[in-house]
Amino acid sequence: MLGTPTNEDMAYIGNESAIKYIKSLPRRTKQNLKTLYPKANPVALDLLSKMLVFNPDRRYTVKECIEHPYFEGLHNPEEEPVCEKPFDWAWDNFEPTRELLQTMVYEEAAKYQRERK
Repeated sequence: MLGTPTNEDMAYIGNESAIKYIKSLPRRTKQNLKTLYPKANPVALDLLSKMLVFNPDRRYTVKECIEHPYFEGLHNPEEEPVCEKPFDWAWDNFEPTRELLQTMVYEEAAKYQRERK
């Protein structure tokens, strides 16, 4: 639907094998959202076009999305806190062996049981 990404769109990808794979795929033309969804709200299609972007550096952020005219009347900055720093996914950096996963599930269940008491 997005079409074949340009070299500029793929600049953020650090894995050469991934880039090579993407370039090996058949070339595609970007699809027109209005053609795909002729009855859709044009403002919704505008927002969708800003969200469906291959390069995450060019993609709309959550903040930009909720400030988009599509959400006019629903957007309330006082009730929409923004995290001051990016979320740290470091806890997810591990090799998921069977034994490790079993231990993690056991520890989580035990923690849940302790908290219920």
